[in-house]
Amino acid sequence: MGGAVAGRQVPGRQVAGRQVAGRTLFVGAIGLSAFLLFTLELLAGRLVLPVFGGAPGVWTTTLCFFTAVLFAGYLYAHILVTRLGPRVGGIVHLVVAGAAIASMALAPTAVASLRDAALPEAVNVLLALAVIAGGPAFLLASTTPLLSAWYAGRGGDPWWLYAASNAASFAALLAYPFILEPAIGLLAQRVLVAAGLIVFGLTLVAVVVTGRRFRAAMSAEVQGDEPAEEREPPSPIRRRRQAIWLAAAMVPAGLLAATTNFITTDLVSAPLLWVGPLAIYLLSFVVAFSARGRRSLRAIELLVPAGATLLWIPSIEPGAWPILALLFVELGALAVLAIAVHGRLALDRPEERQLTRFYLILSAGGMLGVAFVALLAPVVFAGVDEYPILIVAALVVIALLPGRDGRSALADPRALLLGPARDLRTFALGAVGDLVPYAVAGGLLTLMVLSNKAVIGSVTEFVAVGSVIVVLGRSRATLTLATAVAIIALNLAVPDFSILRVRTFFGVVRVSSDGVIHAEYLGTTLHGLQFLDQRRREPTTYFVRSGPVGDVFGDLRARTSGASIGVVGLGTGTLAAYSEPGDTLTFFEIDPAVVEIATDPRYFTYLVDAPVRSRLVLGDARLTLRDQPDGSFDVLFLDAFTSDSVPAHLLTREAIAGYLPKLRPGGVMVFNVANHYYDLARPIGSTARSLGLASVTFQYQPDMTRIQELGALGSAYAIVGRQADVERFSARGWVHAAPGPVLTDDFFDLLRFLRPGAFF
Repeated sequence: MGGAVAGRQVPGRQVAGRQVAGRTLFVGAIGLSAFLLFTLELLAGRLVLPVFGGAPGVWTTTLCFFTAVLFAGYLYAHILVTRLGPRVGGIVHLVVAGAAIASMALAPTAVASLRDAALPEAVNVLLALAVIAGGPAFLLASTTPLLSAWYAGRGGDPWWLYAASNAASFAALLAYPFILEPAIGLLAQRVLVAAGLIVFGLTLVAVVVTGRRFRAAMSAEVQGDEPAEEREPPSPIRRRRQAIWLAAAMVPAGLLAATTNFITTDLVSAPLLWVGPLAIYLLSFVVAFSARGRRSLRAIELLVPAGATLLWIPSIEPGAWPILALLFVELGALAVLAIAVHGRLALDRPEERQLTRFYLILSAGGMLGVAFVALLAPVVFAGVDEYPILIVAALVVIALLPGRDGRSALADPRALLLGPARDLRTFALGAVGDLVPYAVAGGLLTLMVLSNKAVIGSVTEFVAVGSVIVVLGRSRATLTLATAVAIIALNLAVPDFSILRVRTFFGVVRVSSDGVIHAEYLGTTLHGLQFLDQRRREPTTYFVRSGPVGDVFGDLRARTSGASIGVVGLGTGTLAAYSEPGDTLTFFEIDPAVVEIATDPRYFTYLVDAPVRSRLVLGDARLTLRDQPDGSFDVLFLDAFTSDSVPAHLLTREAIAGYLPKLRPGGVMVFNVANHYYDLARPIGSTARSLGLASVTFQYQPDMTRIQELGALGSAYAIVGRQADVERFSARGWVHAAPGPVLTDDFFDLLRFLRPGAFF
C-alpha cells in the first residue's frame, strides 16, 4: 500500500516498515514505563515500611500516593494532548522526563531522615514517598495516556495499548517479589530502577524524534480519511455518564486497598502479599480492555452474585479463619467484581478522541477509591466498615453501567424488582444458574474450614444465608438490597462485647468486657487481658509467671535489684505487674490509641497499680531506641506485633546490632516469637549468631488450672545476648533454635518461615 508523504510517493513496503517500527517503539515505551512504575511502587513501599512501624496502613497509603500520582500524570497527559500538538508536547515531555530522572538521583538514601513525629503518620508517609519517588512516578504514570493519544492521532487503535500497559505492570508485580527482591538488596534495587529510567528516557527521545515519521506512515495507511485536525470536534460526554465512570472506577480500587488491608493484618505487610490483590486489579484491566478478554465478561458476570455474597462472609468473624480460606474468598471475589466492573467500563468507553478524558476519569476514581480506604475510613469509621460499603457499591455500579446490549440493569424502572419474577419458570432457571457457581465456591470454602471447629458453625450458617440472597437477588437491584440487608443483619446478630473501639493508622483497637475481665484486641489478635477482681495485679495471657516471661524476671531478680526494664510494645501494660520498687520501666509504643487505653483506669490498671511510674515513649521503637543512652537496660523485651502481622524491621541484623549497646553488662533481649503463621525463633537465632551473639528459645503450654485461673495462653520467647549471658538460661530449659537464613534490612522476607500447615 502506498501513500503520499511530504509531497512524494513512498513505497508501500517502506510505509509498512515504518508502521511496524513505530508500533514497536510505542509499545516498548509504554510497556517499559508500566513495568518501571510498578517496580518503583513496590520498592517505595518497601523503603518506607520499616520507617513507619511496618503497619499494613503503610502500604494502603503507598497505594493512595501512587493512584494520586497516576491521576496527576493522566491530567498532565490530557492537558498536553488537548492544548499542544505532538511536536511541542513531545519537547515539553522530554524536559519533564529529564527533571524527573534527575530527582531520582537526588533523592536521599536515608529514608528514616524523612520521618517527622510531628506529622500524622499517613501525611508523613505521603510526603516521604513524594521525596523518594514522586518525580519518576509522575513521569511514568503519564506515559500510557500520552503515548496512546499520540498513537491514535493518525488512525491507530489505542485501546489495546492500555491492556499492554497493564500486562507489563502485572509482569513487574510478579518479578519484584519472586526475582528482584530475593536476589538483590534495596540500594541495588534503587540503582537498577534509576538505570531503567535512563533507558526509558532514551526510548522516549526515540519516540518523539521518530514520531513524525510514524504519524506520516499511519496517515498514509488511512489516506482518504479526514485529517485529525480537520475533523468535527468530538461529541460532548454527558456529566451523568462521566459520574458513573468515576464511581465505577472508585469501587475496584477501594476493594483493592481494603482487601490488602484485610490480608496483611494477619500475615505480614510485605511485597509478596501486596502483589496478590494488586495483580488481580491490574489483570482485570487486561481482561476488560482486550478484545479476547471481553469474551469472558458474560461468564464473569454470572459469578457476580457468588463473588459479592462470599466476599462479606469472612468479615463477620475473621479471627479464626484459616489463611488459605481467606485468600480463596478474598482474592477470588475481588477478581470477579473487578473484572465485572472494569469490563462494563470498557464496553462504555468513548471514541478515541476522548481517550485521555476517559483515562483521566478512571485514574481519578482509582485515586478516590484508595483514598477512601487509606485516609478517610480510619478517621470516619471505628471499625473496618468500608469493606461492606464497597461490596454493595460494586453491585450498584454494575447495575448502572450498560452491558453488551448497551442498556444498564436500571434502564427499565418497572423491571427493577418485579421483572425477574414475572415468569416463574425463568426465575427458577436463573436462580439455579446463579446457585451453581455459588454452591461450588461455598462448598470449597466449607471443606477448607471443615476441621476448624471454631469457625465451621458460623461459616455454614453464613453460606446458607448467602444462598438465600443469591436466589432472591435475581436482578442487580434485589441482589444489592439483599446483600446490604444481610451484612447489616448478620453484623448485628454476632454478639459484640466491646466497650471501646478505636481505629488509627496502625489498625483497629478494641476493648471487650464480660464483667469479669477486660480484654484488648488489635485486629483479630488478643493483646492482653486483666481480671477485675482480686487477680487484677497478676500478669495474664502470654505473660504469666509460670511461663517464659516469669523465668526471665526470675533470672533478673537473681542478678540485680532496682532493674532497668525496657519494653517494645505496650499492649495493656501487663509487664508492669512484674515491676518492684526501685525499678525503672520504659515502654516504647507506636500507636497513640494503645497508650491512651493502657493509661485509662476505666479499661486497664496495670500501669496505675505498678509500684513505679512507667515512662512512655511514643514512636517506632527502632528509631526511638537510638535516642536512649547506651547501657540503659538490664532486659529489653520486644513484643510489637500488629495483630499477627510481624514488624520484621525490628528483627533484622541491623536492628539487633542497634539494640545491643543499649544493654547493661549481663543484659539480654527477649523476643516474643509466638505467632500463628511464622516460625520466628529460627531467623532470630540465625541473625543473632551472625553478630556473634547467642540465642535460645522456650515454648510454653499452660495447664488447665492456669488457663482457668489466670487466662494463661501458650507462648514462645527467644532470648538474644552475649554467649555467657544467654547460656545461663540453658540450665532453665531453654534450647537453641534450628538454623535458618539471616534477616537483614535488605532481606527480611518472613514468608520463608511459614509454619507447615499455616495456611490450613
